[in-house]
Amino acid sequence: MNRRQIDLVEFSEKIYHLGLRHKGINGNLYEDIFIKFLREDLPQFSFYKGQILKDSFTSSQYDIIVCDKQTPHLEFLREVNPYINIVEEKHCLAVIELKKWGHPKMISNDGIIQISYKNFKSVFPNIKYFFVCLRFKDRKNFHGQTWLSLKNRLKTDGNFCFFGRTDVNDMEWITPWKEELINKNEAYFGEYERLLSLIAECKPHY
Repeated sequence: MNRRQIDLVEFSEKIYHLGLRHKGINGNLYEDIFIKFLREDLPQFSFYKGQILKDSFTSSQYDIIVCDKQTPHLEFLREVNPYINIVEEKHCLAVIELKKWGHPKMISNDGIIQISYKNFKSVFPNIKYFFVCLRFKDRKNFHGQTWLSLKNRLKTDGNFCFFGRTDVNDMEWITPWKEELINKNEAYFGEYERLLSLIAECKPHY
């Protein structure tokens, strides 16, 4: 599972360093590979990105939606993109808010993730909300404000970070990454596996 975690982070950096830096396209690519991995590792669930339908209300877009296996995939969407769907609330078990880079202000008590979590729970109180950042801007520039020291300030149903900041000498634009670079971030190992464990515990709320 640590290999999965590293592959996700390495992929997100590889497409950036190759020159594909449009935020929307870049984000869609690492969302898609994340969903691909989740589908392979937790085949008892369905995973999409898209929106949740509650009565006649359609939610904001969510990066990853965790659904039960019986979730219908709208045919006209599946024909165009196998990852996009509009999911009825009764089939939705959790959502994952995915960011490539997290930083201390983002996960503060009044940061954007906490605000998003509160807004989500006001509409969907029975659906889990997980936050995942592929990397965190900690290390020397933030005077000890690391993910490990700050993550518990963020009150969601689960917070995860896969990798920290690296030094320019690590040459992360050269792939595959060297073991020395990966091992510098061993404090983050196990996060993807922990996410899988929490998803596996999700139950239908109807």
